[in-house]
Amino acid sequence: MKKNILILLLSALFTFPAFADIVIVGNPSLPDGLTKKDAKKIFLGKKNKFIQGDLYVIELISSNPMKAKFHKKVTKKSLAQLESYWSKQLFTGKATPPVEVANANTVKATISQHANGISYMDEADVDSSVKILFKP
Repeated sequence: MKKNILILLLSALFTFPAFADIVIVGNPSLPDGLTKKDAKKIFLGKKNKFIQGDLYVIELISSNPMKAKFHKKVTKKSLAQLESYWSKQLFTGKATPPVEVANANTVKATISQHANGISYMDEADVDSSVKILFKP
C-alpha cells in the first residue's frame, strides 16, 4: 500500500508543468529598484514611465499559462478580470493594453529591441539578454 502511494506521489510530481519562479525582466540597461507596487501599476497601465522614460510593456498571450500565474501573483486579477479591466481602460481612453507575445523567446527578442522593454517570464528562461528586475 505504501509503495502504491509513493508511486502515485512521484508520478504526480512529474506530470505537473515545471515552473520555476516567475520573475519580472527588462532590458539590461534598465536600473534596479522595481518594487511589487511598481510592478502592479506597470502591468495595469497605471505607471508607464520608469527612470529612463516611457516603458514598453510586453505581456504573454492569454493561452500561455504563465500569464494567469503572473497576474494572480502580481496584479491579483484573474484573466477574465484582466480582460474586463483592459476593456474598460481602452473604452475610457485611460490606457491601452500592453503588446502581447506568445512565449519567453519572443519576450527576450522584443526586450532586446526596446531599451525600456519590461515583461515577465519563468526564471528558468532568463539569460543574458534580459535582466531580472524583480522577483514577486
